[in-house]
Amino acid sequence: MPRRPPAPADTLVPTQRTLPVPRLVRPRRRAGGGDPAPRRITRPRWSAGWLVALLCAGSFTASLVLQATLYRYGSGDADEAAYVLQAQMLLRGELTLDAATWEPFARPWLTGEHDGRLFTKYLPGWPALLAASQALFATMAVAPALVGAGWVAGTYRLARELFDDAPTGVLAAALVALSPLVWLHTALPLAYACGAATLTASAAALLRGARTGARASLLAGGAGAGFALLLRPYDAALMLTVVAVFALQRARGEGEGEGQGEGEGQVGTVARRAGWVVLGAAPFVAVLAAYCWWVTGSPLRLPLSASDPLDRFGFGPRRILPTEATFGFGRRLALRAAVESARAAPGWLFGGPLLVALAGVGLLGRARRRARLALLAMIAAIGGGYLFWWGSAFAMPGLRDGLGPHYHLGALSPVLILAAAGARGLWTAAGSPRRVALARPVAAGVLVVVAVAFTAGSIPPKLRTQHWVNDNDALLDALLPDHLRGPSVVIVTPATPSRYTQVPYQTLRNGPDPRARLLYAADLGPRTATLPDRMPGRDLYRLRPEEIVDPAAPASYRGSFTALHPLAARRVQLRVSAALPVAPQALAAPGRPSGTQVGPAELYVRVGAVTRTFPVPPGDAAGAGATVGLTTSGPSGPSGGEIFLDPAGPPGELVVGLAVPGPTGMARWEERIPFAHRPATGDLILLTPGLGWREVPSHPDRDWVPAAVRPTLTVTATAA
Repeated sequence: MPRRPPAPADTLVPTQRTLPVPRLVRPRRRAGGGDPAPRRITRPRWSAGWLVALLCAGSFTASLVLQATLYRYGSGDADEAAYVLQAQMLLRGELTLDAATWEPFARPWLTGEHDGRLFTKYLPGWPALLAASQALFATMAVAPALVGAGWVAGTYRLARELFDDAPTGVLAAALVALSPLVWLHTALPLAYACGAATLTASAAALLRGARTGARASLLAGGAGAGFALLLRPYDAALMLTVVAVFALQRARGEGEGEGQGEGEGQVGTVARRAGWVVLGAAPFVAVLAAYCWWVTGSPLRLPLSASDPLDRFGFGPRRILPTEATFGFGRRLALRAAVESARAAPGWLFGGPLLVALAGVGLLGRARRRARLALLAMIAAIGGGYLFWWGSAFAMPGLRDGLGPHYHLGALSPVLILAAAGARGLWTAAGSPRRVALARPVAAGVLVVVAVAFTAGSIPPKLRTQHWVNDNDALLDALLPDHLRGPSVVIVTPATPSRYTQVPYQTLRNGPDPRARLLYAADLGPRTATLPDRMPGRDLYRLRPEEIVDPAAPASYRGSFTALHPLAARRVQLRVSAALPVAPQALAAPGRPSGTQVGPAELYVRVGAVTRTFPVPPGDAAGAGATVGLTTSGPSGPSGGEIFLDPAGPPGELVVGLAVPGPTGMARWEERIPFAHRPATGDLILLTPGLGWREVPSHPDRDWVPAAVRPTLTVTATAA
């Protein structure tokens, strides 16, 4: 038998003197060619794959259930409307909307404008997944559910790649599936969870590719990195920088094992593997550049900053849109936001502070120090990077019971993997002597019970917050009729004026079709009177969720839905009548009978600086009234009760009021009617009935409150 030639010194192949290859050794060919090199695969006695699959299925199911129940209206965050709108636009084959069609009453929230076209502030990666879910399953709910399952699987793969230990990977995946922060964000149409899940899976694939040279892993990791740029590019830059450094170290180790010169081997290995990564990312980078060029006019200008130059990283004045208030963001506020985010984070994790302690133990472990330091670097990169993002400070009110530390979601998997490694290390350390080993299951069970207790204790405040959101959304749903007669526009009037219907009512949002049967429009004050001309052929309604039926009562119903009637004429006649309340609670004082009136009441009509007043004696409560004319053709006489309105003037507000003095102060009722001018015909356009307002001395605010004024004050407008 011929003698076998000796193998090269740097080639790890079995010889006649070596032991037979164990059963748990899988020959694997190097990426650069050559003989196969053995690699030890640590397979557990139980099936980790089946456990991870069950966790993925549980996360998928939990997302669907939460979307159908607790988060059926969403979380209350207005950003959800922007993602859903963008997904609907993609389904219609549109990347932008015509600004002239939607301005100024129906412009969507979080949109910028370029060359007369509206674009959303967000990149198309996550909306594309929502659109695909809608196209394939007739619902967008499947996309967040798949993200939840993918997040669990990606965390397992990353933990397994870093520690080569199946129990650590399964435990890390379980911690993801059991964390309330994951439940929340995989039940919403927001991009934070998708970004974190994509980066986690990409990191696992890139690190595996760097270790083995497997082209499929390198391509998948590059594709995931490219897709992450279409989701949250800043998160991708922070996370993947750390992954790249760690991957280069692994590639260096593989390069040293090649049969080449040390420098040439390292450079060649890194170049080949980086090439496959770039090849996987290239299509997504091209899509990103093309999208930015199409919507903002430059392939290097992202929609976020293109919509408002003040919406960027760094310190100074910051703002989300040019129509919104400026927010001062400084270093002290940035540090406070970071501290508050760190304090709030344990309440969103399974096990709370116990899990944080386990993560500390995992960080201090001696084995696989580079892997542990890489996870720490990922956490530090996300936390440190968002020190410079003003949104972190703006989001502080919702850190504990709202959306949580959502900007830092990319650091969640690294934290949970460290915690799993810490728990695994404690379990292993307690393996001897035998008495301690027997106590391990008991100790583990106690820790699980404590973790469940911590988690259960943190959930009720979050549920109360979401139930409050659901109650408000249910009120909106109850106020809106199920069926309207024809094509309609619902004017949304919040307590605090807003240019956008989605703020503060995120469920009141339009789709991308301006011909939809029902459209929502923002109440823009006097300019609202021009709406009939901007959207002709539609019935008009006003939705006012904060309107109080009787602010003088201790508890009163809220909300109104009113049909509106546009009136266009050169002369308008107003008939005003007042029926003083028999026993107005607002006029009562201690020791005096309810309804005691001090002095005469007064009716008044005011337009700008012009006011007409009409006294109402105390004994004339049943039939007090007045008539006032409005004209754009010039007054009919020196006084005549008419008020002249310049037909070239801007939109304004006609105020009709009733003032009744009482022992605790002046009680007032006002109906404020928006009006505008039609330049082509000189007509005056009124949108009636107007908005009711009350000033109630006994009300805690002691200020004007949105409230119904009829039947105490009744205003009728007719063409003269």
